[in-house]
Amino acid sequence: MNMGRARRWVMMWGASLILLLGWGVTSWAAQAQGLKIGVVDVQQVLNQSQRGVALKQKLDQELGGRQKEFQGKEQEIVKLQTEFEKQAPVLSEQAKREKSEALQRKIRDVRRMAEDAQRDFEKRLRETEMETTREIFIVIQEYGKDQGYSLVFERNSIVYSSGAVDLTAEIVKRFDAKGK
Repeated sequence: MNMGRARRWVMMWGASLILLLGWGVTSWAAQAQGLKIGVVDVQQVLNQSQRGVALKQKLDQELGGRQKEFQGKEQEIVKLQTEFEKQAPVLSEQAKREKSEALQRKIRDVRRMAEDAQRDFEKRLRETEMETTREIFIVIQEYGKDQGYSLVFERNSIVYSSGAVDLTAEIVKRFDAKGK
């Protein structure tokens, strides 16, 4: 008889819990119907906005200038090496060693300069992307507030979204407009 009572008690407790959960889900669903949700692809905003394209072109030009500078230095090294090879047969051993060491120093210096320039460029690129992304997030927040959105997600952080909630094109327009 104790077993029967225990079963009834568990069944009543379970039924009460189900009713309570059902009521909570119904209440949440009623509130969720008022939610306005959007999705933005921040990388797409960077790639498609006029500001993002201009920024990329500016950085590409800077990188191209640096590459030309180092191509000039490489040509200088090739020229020095060619001169050394032509002069080597008539130079003394000490002169050969000195010229060879000078050439090796020059090669090391140019490599270090290239590595430093590459690190500096990558750092600048990261900082620029972070600053631009920060600006895009501000535009997204302003747009969300202006348009009454409850939530706006970044596309990379969700598994699926309908195209109907994609705000990327609007954010591109606002981001470009804010830069003018």
